[in-house]
Amino acid sequence: MFFGKLTSEPRYSSERSSSNGAAGSPVLLAHHAMSPVASPATASASAEDSLGLVLDALGGVLMALSRYPLDLPNRPGEESARELARWQRHAVLGYALEEGEQKSVGVHQRDWDGVVRAVTEQRRAEHEHVASSITELRDALWACVETVHNAVKVDHASDATTEQQMERAKGALKRMQAGSIKQEVLGAVLAIESALQTRRQQQQDQYVTLATKLDRLGKQLEEARRESSTDPLTGLGNRKLFDLMLPRAVQLFSLGRQPVVLLMIDMDRLKLVNDMYGHQSGDVAIQNMAKALSRTFLRQSDVLCRVGGDEFAAVLHNTDWKVAQTLARRLQEQISHMPAPHPAMEFSIGASIGMAQLEAHENVAEWVARADRALYTAKQKGRERVCVAESPTSRMA
Repeated sequence: MFFGKLTSEPRYSSERSSSNGAAGSPVLLAHHAMSPVASPATASASAEDSLGLVLDALGGVLMALSRYPLDLPNRPGEESARELARWQRHAVLGYALEEGEQKSVGVHQRDWDGVVRAVTEQRRAEHEHVASSITELRDALWACVETVHNAVKVDHASDATTEQQMERAKGALKRMQAGSIKQEVLGAVLAIESALQTRRQQQQDQYVTLATKLDRLGKQLEEARRESSTDPLTGLGNRKLFDLMLPRAVQLFSLGRQPVVLLMIDMDRLKLVNDMYGHQSGDVAIQNMAKALSRTFLRQSDVLCRVGGDEFAAVLHNTDWKVAQTLARRLQEQISHMPAPHPAMEFSIGASIGMAQLEAHENVAEWVARADRALYTAKQKGRERVCVAESPTSRMA
């Protein structure tokens, strides 16, 4: 054990004189004044014991750092371990830093600044390496998601063409005269169609499994970059995070087909607050809105962002438009109970909400456009309304 080795090893004369010299500090003099029965020899021994405990603790910390170093791009873990162990022997036992030097170093002559510098540089290098590795892993993860997403689109287009050709083949066969050849060919076409359907189902099952794993890992990795994507006034995500998360929501939806809803939220009468009571009151109103959002959308998977001065957005995974509509009304209740940003205000601040559930084969721009149109409709109908976007399939019908 390190502690046993330290206490059993005799101290050098220079170290003893340094330790004894520390007994003249104001703290120890005060201790002497409170303990009149203590002799100088007893006080010196007590100070040396205290110093030994401090050095033991420091030695344990340095030993732990040297035992579990990370492999860095420009320095292997073994080299870092040797360097930290060298500083540990110097700080605790007084070993000289130069190779081959046998002279011991007293406590006051040891390079304490060098100890701090060595530990700081090691931890900084490890932090930068870990941060860089997480970024690379996150980028590789989403490159994988994008690749699979593109493959799904290609498969869908190919399957659509194949199905069209199958329908034409079956129609042509039905127009042929009855006979064994017709039945054999028709049976072959049906067998191919069944095989395509089986392959499509197998791929869909695989995509759902992959989407579940990617979603779980993505949530963990997103924590690493949350600070750089945070709105400083509200603590919610900023426009950068919003622009990043929407394509990923579309990609994950194409794999798992779990419903996802986009809410566009616009504060009503914020400009009036700024004009009448100043921008400081307006900032308080914006912060209150952010708190109302956080109290309504509680899941870790819910993405909440401030995308403009008075505009917010929420991306709700594994949520259909009916549940999202209930949550939107609950949000309006939260907003109605917000405290006034200024004591002289005689009107309330509300919010208009437009929402759109992502449809199959819909891209980000189309999805956002539908939610924006729903928000515009809510504004036209008198504000403080919740409007659900029309489905593009129902509009085509």
